[in-house]
Amino acid sequence: MLRGSARGATSAWAYPAARFESVVRRVTGYSQGSTDRFLTAAATWRTCKCGRDRALMPIENAVVSGEWMFRIPAAILAVVLAAVALWWLSRGILPPQTVRFAAGIENGGYWHIAQQYHDILARDGIDLKLIPTAGSVENARLMNEGKADAALLQGGVSVGDGVETLGAVFTEPLLIFARQSGAASVSRNPAMWSGLRIAAGVPGSGTRAAADALLKAAGVAAGANTLLPLDGAAAVAGLTNGQADIALFMAPLSAPYLSPIVSDQDTRLLQLAHIVALSRRIPQSVIVNVPSGAFSLNPPLPAKKRQLLGLVARIVAQSDLHPAIVDRLVNAAQLVHQHGDVITPAGQFPTMAHTSLPQNAYARDLIADGPSALSAFLPYWVVAQISRFAILLLPVVFLLLPLLRALPGLYQWSIRNRVFRHYARIREIDEAAAETTDPEELRNLASELSDLDREIAALKLPLPYRGYAYNARLHIDLLRKRIAGRVG
Repeated sequence: MLRGSARGATSAWAYPAARFESVVRRVTGYSQGSTDRFLTAAATWRTCKCGRDRALMPIENAVVSGEWMFRIPAAILAVVLAAVALWWLSRGILPPQTVRFAAGIENGGYWHIAQQYHDILARDGIDLKLIPTAGSVENARLMNEGKADAALLQGGVSVGDGVETLGAVFTEPLLIFARQSGAASVSRNPAMWSGLRIAAGVPGSGTRAAADALLKAAGVAAGANTLLPLDGAAAVAGLTNGQADIALFMAPLSAPYLSPIVSDQDTRLLQLAHIVALSRRIPQSVIVNVPSGAFSLNPPLPAKKRQLLGLVARIVAQSDLHPAIVDRLVNAAQLVHQHGDVITPAGQFPTMAHTSLPQNAYARDLIADGPSALSAFLPYWVVAQISRFAILLLPVVFLLLPLLRALPGLYQWSIRNRVFRHYARIREIDEAAAETTDPEELRNLASELSDLDREIAALKLPLPYRGYAYNARLHIDLLRKRIAGRVG
């Protein structure tokens, strides 16, 4: 801010004041009283002894009064957004203490993984209640019926609306074991299977769903083989005691019930022929490379590398699951699965690839970007609410940006319209004056012009827009002089 002598202030503002005086003299020349008043104000402003601050005060007041028409809508919008934010953040801000999780067959592969999730969530006081089921198909049914909040779901198993994925968490190979003594009679091409007893999982399980998909992809007719309702440890026992010729398992290699069958000298892991063609006929399937020694290194089991069909398992959840629970489940999945295993490189899971379901927005951002920086300072459930609100607010902001950009133009239009709306009547008076020669009617028109002039002069416009009023008054004065010349 300039702080100098009165003389310095006068010289600094002499040129703007002179321009102001010139404009006033030119615009208000038809009214000597108005001219004198304006010139007196200009002279006072030009010779002000108070420095720059006092000199700028009339202009600043006029500009600020105009800015209020822009600031008021912006302030109202900010208050509304803040109110919505507070309401949304306070709506169910605390997460539930119990979460129902459909975990598959008790003591099975899915159950073992779900138990790890349970232990991790327990650190935050969340009880992950594991629900035993027949497998992925029943897991999907419980999710559809709203009887489970979250679940592990095998790839290829469909689920209804209202269920979202929190990410793919591991690749689940389709393990096919055949009896060694009868291996010669079991073709590596599943299209040739006929008259076999296949331990294919209980109805409703993920294993049965995978077995049905495999036989369908291979073109095997229904009823060509006997599907035994054996799963997990029961399927292992059925194959070892001769009850089944083939046993199918959809399970991670670390599933504990696989240990007896892997070390059994009378069984072998079957390598399917035409595996690429089969994978392209089975929805959401991938080819899994199982290295030698994947099960055991002494002795190495399998002895040679195998290529197997695999499906990608996912964590699914109800779309309205509390964001703090989503945060904890994704965190648990990262802790359990990020290190990989013998068939999965480290860092591959969790991922949003191969999910084939609507993705939870918060889980997607957690997997892609990691936890928020706020996590170091705030509880996880507060960060989850803030992140959820930010995700929902972004589309609103993008919609409001064009409106905010239009506000200055709307403000300018509203100010100009306060003057321009009088031009319709000015034009009517001009046309009426051109069509009449009656002196009395001309005097009435001139009187109406004077009323319009006073009305426009009384308008309280911001300084940058006063020029519109002066122009309109000049036009009125021009028309009034023409009418006066015809009356005179």
